[in-house]
Amino acid sequence: MNRPAQVLGRRSIYLLPTREGLWFGATLFVLLLAAVNYGNGLAYAITFLLAAFATVSAATGQRNLLGLTLHEGRPRAAFAGSPVGFRVVLTNPGDTPRLGVMLTAGQGPPITIDLAGREQRAIEIPWPTMRRGTVPAPVLRISSRYPFGLLRVFARRIVLHEAAIVYPRPAAFAALPPGAASDDRDDAGAVLQAGGGGDFTGLADYRPGENPRHIHWRAVAAGKGLLVKRFAGLAEREVWLVMDGAHGPEEGLRRLCRQVLDAERDGYRYGLALGALRIAPAAGAAHLERCLRSLALYDDAPR
Repeated sequence: MNRPAQVLGRRSIYLLPTREGLWFGATLFVLLLAAVNYGNGLAYAITFLLAAFATVSAATGQRNLLGLTLHEGRPRAAFAGSPVGFRVVLTNPGDTPRLGVMLTAGQGPPITIDLAGREQRAIEIPWPTMRRGTVPAPVLRISSRYPFGLLRVFARRIVLHEAAIVYPRPAAFAALPPGAASDDRDDAGAVLQAGGGGDFTGLADYRPGENPRHIHWRAVAAGKGLLVKRFAGLAEREVWLVMDGAHGPEEGLRRLCRQVLDAERDGYRYGLALGALRIAPAAGAAHLERCLRSLALYDDAPR
């Protein structure tokens, strides 16, 4: 949320009658004609009472959106075919609850929320995807029909700036290439088992790129810092993942995506060679995201 907040001011809020509001206005006009025609005091009283009711509805509806603050969050990435999520944080700066606030992105269905006084709410707006790459942020509209549904109160369009990343859809299967042990030991001792292998020799400080499966979580919980378990006779296997163009560029990216996910899941240190790009072998969530992002934004192949 590095971008400045967008605040709904008085000049950015508009009102339009709903279908029910138009019927209400027509009924009010008929009552006024009847009151004038017959000179009926009761008809005048009802007409002006309903007119005051509509005026209060307009003022309350505008105040329901006035001052709301919106921050743009970082979009949630997804694989092609799954929806990405555009994130915003909506804040009610006052003590009065804001009820029936609707957020609408493009032609999608509205998301309706209620905000208590001084409440801050994180909202994720799903957006469908079909192919890898970037998805421009949609234009948001904040509106409300509170309190009586006679008027639609809406704010000026809110433009989000950060695009979402869509990773390639991973292939069903793609075998990992043969790799080498990272400390030049024999391959028999280099295979990493799910629970670790070899003889436990002690704890050491975590170094960036080490296998997160070896983190000693009990030590972390005890406040001893980020430590990893060391084993004798165990070396992590490193693999280089290279694009296979024999199946076409898009299928090659899908196979690479599957290999990246499998290598991370199985505890390998893996590097990525994609055209002129070289990402050194490592492991962990940050490395996984970097590799997947590189696959998503690869633009040397025809789209």
